[in-house]
Amino acid sequence: MDFTFTLAPSKDDVSTIYQGLVGFNREHFPTPNENSFGLFIYDEENHIVGGLTGQQFFTSMHIRYLWLDENMRRQGFGRQLIERVEAEAKKGDIVNLFIDTYSFQAPTFYENLGFRQTGRYSDYPLRGIDKIFYQKCLNTQKPR
Repeated sequence: MDFTFTLAPSKDDVSTIYQGLVGFNREHFPTPNENSFGLFIYDEENHIVGGLTGQQFFTSMHIRYLWLDENMRRQGFGRQLIERVEAEAKKGDIVNLFIDTYSFQAPTFYENLGFRQTGRYSDYPLRGIDKIFYQKCLNTQKPR
C-alpha cells in the first residue's frame, strides 16, 4: 500500500473517491435525486448583480453561495432571494433549507429569517473566524 498526500488532486482522482462513496450509499439512496439550482438578479444591462446557487438533494436544498453586489446590500434583496427560493422549495417536496456562513458574514441575517443554528466550526478557516451551519424547516405538508 502507498499513501500519497496531494494539495491538488486530479479531477479523475476526486471522481474516483466520489463514485466510490455513491456506490456505498446506493443502499440508502438507490435513485440519486440531485439537481443544482440558481436564482439570479440582473441589472438593466443584463449583468448579474446578485443571486444564490445550490443543490437540491431529495427533500432538502442546500444554498451553497449567496452573493450581492456591494450596491445591492442592505436594501432587502437578500431577504427576497431567500423568500423566493423558499417559495420554489414549497412547490415541490422540499422540507429543509440549509446554508452556512462565516461569523463575519451574515449570521444575524439568517437567524432573522428563521434559520436555526445546527453547528459551528470554531477557528475555521482561520483563528478568530467561525463557520456556522443553519437549517430552516419548511411547512410543506399538503392536504391529502
